[in-house]
Amino acid sequence: MIRYDTHIHSAYSLDSGTPVQAQLDAAVSRGLSGLCITDHMDYSFPPDQFESVLPEGQVPFEFDIQTYEKELSELRQRYPDLDILTGVECGLQTRLDVLDKNRELSNDPDLDYIIGSLHLTGRQDPYYPKFWENRDPSACIRQYLEELYDNLCAFTGFDSLGHLDYIVRYAPDSFLYEPAQYRELTEEILRRLIRSDIALEINTSGYRKGPYPNPHPDILLWYRELGGEMITIGSDAHHPEFVASRFEEASSLLKRTGLHQYVTFHRRRPRFHSLDS
Repeated sequence: MIRYDTHIHSAYSLDSGTPVQAQLDAAVSRGLSGLCITDHMDYSFPPDQFESVLPEGQVPFEFDIQTYEKELSELRQRYPDLDILTGVECGLQTRLDVLDKNRELSNDPDLDYIIGSLHLTGRQDPYYPKFWENRDPSACIRQYLEELYDNLCAFTGFDSLGHLDYIVRYAPDSFLYEPAQYRELTEEILRRLIRSDIALEINTSGYRKGPYPNPHPDILLWYRELGGEMITIGSDAHHPEFVASRFEEASSLLKRTGLHQYVTFHRRRPRFHSLDS
């Protein structure tokens, strides 16, 4: 049984309006032992790739981390039976300014957990339909994976790779995603994770877009065949109703793959949890 949700957003992320406390209440109501709030810290995110109106002086996907950590520390006193972990979802880019800021972020002693995630392809966000206009989806996915590999070569100061095939969520409905088409490149990414002691996330928000989480079950199987053992589990919930969403399916998928444990991070150190308890 999965008792921790380690990918949850709150109003500190510009794409969520949910108070932190509402996410904690949802975790309690679902019987979780703990959760990690992992709001977006995506430095130098292109403003033209955020289509909502930003508050004056606000830049996309950055927030005051000291205020954030202070609020979570105070909430721990109000929820003594819930293991509240402090995290961020760190946006990966190979720009030198971003690399410097991500390295500084990774040295924050008050963070329990850092997810590394790539949300851009060619400095554009595939979340928006206009990204896909007049493009070959297969070529876009390959470009995304190539950029992800380049990022892993440039920076490994995080604990788990978030939603490896994120881009596939937003591909046109007419496109049939076949992971085997990108297997060689995907396995290079997986090998680099394993060599760097970086976990692989199962992100259950993929189930809200289709029949699979991110990454696709085939990728999870390749990871296991390559010797990977560290799996984190996250709902990517931006709203309380999605906290711990589809965790039973994720647990069954892990067991079918031959994995009977998952990992959480406390002060950046891994702790393993059995799926059978």
